[in-house]
Amino acid sequence: MDEAVRQRLRSRDLWMRALYMVFFAIVSVIARAVITLLAFVQFIAILLTGHANEPLLQLGNNLSAFVYQIIRFVTFVTETQPFPFSPWPDEAMDENPWTEDSAETVAQEAEAPEPDVSSDDK
Repeated sequence: MDEAVRQRLRSRDLWMRALYMVFFAIVSVIARAVITLLAFVQFIAILLTGHANEPLLQLGNNLSAFVYQIIRFVTFVTETQPFPFSPWPDEAMDENPWTEDSAETVAQEAEAPEPDVSSDDK
């Protein structure tokens, strides 16, 4: 066996990284299950109220950023370990048509009658 390979096999840092990767892979599965639950709860909230629950929107946004950080770490894209070894992601929200203000606009547009596009040009 090549000496460089032997050195890597004895590298404590690489084996510690492997343990962190396994830990974060398990955390990722749990986080994705929570995201699925959030999606279901948001769907129910929109059915009942006509708009999304904004704290759950923010949680879903930050949780998806957390999963993204995990994926970047376990695929060796970055050496920065995700939360709890770095700050919790607090991502800014994009425009969302399901927020309370936007939901009213969407509902009004849905209730507006369709313009008549039939043509009597014969």
